[in-house]
Amino acid sequence: MDNEFLYELDELMNEGKFDEVVERIRGLDEEDFGVELHLMLAHALSQCAKYHEAINTLKDIEEDTAVDDLGFHLEMAGALFGLHHYRAAAKEARTCIDIDETCVEPWLLLCLVYQETGNEKEFEKASVIAKEIDEQAWNTIFGDVTEEMEVYDEDDTDIVFKYIVRHFGIPEGFLPVNGDELRENRHPINCLIIEPTKRDDFYKIVSIGIGAHASTDKNRHDPYRIEMAFFLPPTLSYDEVYYHYRWLSKIVRQFGEMIHLDDTLLMAGHSISYGETMDESVGYNGAVFNDLFVDTEIMDRCVLKNGQEVHFLRLIPLYEEEMMYKIENGVTALFQKLMDELRPEQIDFIIPDRPNTCIGFTGEKKWSLPRSSVEKMIEWSGADGCYATDRITVDGCRVGFMVREYPDDEKFDSGWRFFAGDEDEEYMNDVSRSDIFSLNTICNYDPDIIEYLESPVGTAYYRDENGVFRRYKNRGR
Repeated sequence: MDNEFLYELDELMNEGKFDEVVERIRGLDEEDFGVELHLMLAHALSQCAKYHEAINTLKDIEEDTAVDDLGFHLEMAGALFGLHHYRAAAKEARTCIDIDETCVEPWLLLCLVYQETGNEKEFEKASVIAKEIDEQAWNTIFGDVTEEMEVYDEDDTDIVFKYIVRHFGIPEGFLPVNGDELRENRHPINCLIIEPTKRDDFYKIVSIGIGAHASTDKNRHDPYRIEMAFFLPPTLSYDEVYYHYRWLSKIVRQFGEMIHLDDTLLMAGHSISYGETMDESVGYNGAVFNDLFVDTEIMDRCVLKNGQEVHFLRLIPLYEEEMMYKIENGVTALFQKLMDELRPEQIDFIIPDRPNTCIGFTGEKKWSLPRSSVEKMIEWSGADGCYATDRITVDGCRVGFMVREYPDDEKFDSGWRFFAGDEDEEYMNDVSRSDIFSLNTICNYDPDIIEYLESPVGTAYYRDENGVFRRYKNRGR
């Protein structure tokens, strides 16, 4: 084999151009395919998250490789780890250690296995030895992340992973942030790539690791765990997903760190403003979370061994104007706008250049109560969306009539509708003259409504001539 060619491959490896390495090696004649090139190809395939192909490449040279070939067993261990075959990966790593106990790589891989399976005792033992051999290498892979963030234990890792396999499909690899798979997977939160199947003809990217931390709902005091998922068009190639959607892995980890380190509670209907575009390749700078809606047979949660549920939520990226629209009008109104103006695939799949449904939106209405003045006035559990007319929120009138109807969507809508009481039929027929808000926001406009909010569906109140709310006995207005 030409030494110059091998040197060029090494340079491509160092630059992280693993797909090019795969292409160049596979372009050779089979007679030039020696053990060294097989090992290099297997490594490049693993770095591209093509772990099955890497293992098959290694099996092609298994009979021709010496039993004590460190490189062979190390590549096999890495590929098996990528497929979450942790026991087999650990066995290969120990074989490497038997061959050369001073080599740091198998010790680092054992640390990763123990981290992923929640075996803290063995993780510490392996870490001590790895640090003695090369502390800088250990710090580069693990650093402070493992000390600050929680991880699933071995049983819960198995529960969550089996749920993902059963309901989404078999993962083919990780979606990296940069490109070095071994270094990427040091993070407690990872994104799994699942290719299209006959049942679900689209790519699925599913997080694993976020739900190791349970956030607390301050209203209900219930522990709440989530993992995130999103879907990509089936027309993409695996390499396009792997190389062009890494920004999704980055934001999932950042959102996950908010949950772990700041105890942030994220539920369906909640949103996060990113503050800047998520990546130079897209215009999105925020996200809203919703239920999966993959298909009706998919259960959107799994149950850990302690009985707590991990909810799987779909992440939908938003443009700045869409975030503003959601903040001003509520999540139900935003979802309706997305459904009205986009094709189904533009909502279901993450497409970098999809149309902005709220382009030019700056919040044209001048609210009588500045948004910065809104304070928390109620403790409310459950759906808190409501409708209010501009007579209240723009003109500054007090609530003159309030009625609790059957909610449009039980996840977001409380059923409450608020009117000044002087809106006529023509006014009410103009949908632009009412908007969706949280109950807390309308309580800021008129605190008199607070004591009546627990009333059941079908209840209505009107304000009499003395300004006192009276129960409306007839359901009709």
